[in-house]
Amino acid sequence: LLDGKIDSIIKKLEEEMKEYSKNLEFEKAAAIRDRILAIERVSEKQKVSNISENNIDVIGLYKNEVTVCIEMFFIRNSKMIGREHYFFDELKDMEEEEIVSGFIKQYYMDMDKKNFPSKIMQRYKLEDKEEIEKWLSDLGNRKVEIKCPQKGEKLRFVEMAELNSKITLENKMKDKTEILSELRDVLELESLPLKIESFDISNISGNFIVAGMCVAQNGVIKRN
Repeated sequence: LLDGKIDSIIKKLEEEMKEYSKNLEFEKAAAIRDRILAIERVSEKQKVSNISENNIDVIGLYKNEVTVCIEMFFIRNSKMIGREHYFFDELKDMEEEEIVSGFIKQYYMDMDKKNFPSKIMQRYKLEDKEEIEKWLSDLGNRKVEIKCPQKGEKLRFVEMAELNSKITLENKMKDKTEILSELRDVLELESLPLKIESFDISNISGNFIVAGMCVAQNGVIKRN
């Protein structure tokens, strides 16, 4: 179903529905009919207009001063079958081109070959585009192209992925702010605790003293 291959599913359900009707089990037949209609509605919503190619991954990126969010759309058989998002606090100071280039190399390194896209669409002109394409093609045993669409439906999908990454990141930051607001109220602070430093000191009978410090900035752990 997620791959958009619904014909065989519907055929099987139709056979079940006919069998129930034949045996005068009309309530069960009606339930199967409703399931078929639901699957057809899902399939209709999956359709991607004006994109005839198969196996496209779309990458959208948005970052702020705290973190980076990458949103991915997966288009298979002219249908959008899913999406994922990832956060990278440590990449916030890098240029967008570097982030996308590094993400592609990391993301597809361990991917199952049967799930490899034929095209990867994103916003930026990557300096090592040709090298990455060759590496991906060798890795996936198929030709893989990295595209930077300038107009039309493909650009619209890149923009949609970027918008989703922005909304996802804003929601994440909103959650952080709400947590900090609760902490401020509990501790009766005058302002939000935007920077928190916590210390832990261990020792063995007063000897071998070791101290560690953790830092949170804007509700996000600063691992460096």
